[in-house]
Amino acid sequence: MITVMDYDKLGSNDAIGRCLLGCNASGAELRHWMDMLASPRRPIAQWHTLAPVEEEGGEKK
Repeated sequence: MITVMDYDKLGSNDAIGRCLLGCNASGAELRHWMDMLASPRRPIAQWHTLAPVEEEGGEKK
């Protein structure tokens, strides 16, 4: 799980969104993971859409 944060020096740091990469991912994220495993030590860059961050109660921020 990759979480993108909005860093503030004086205020609170807020999560902007998340992206899941790995064997538990699906779609483009899983394909990206498989490409990385197939080509070790080679950079594999790809853009991914961020999913909303859910609060502990299951609600989206």
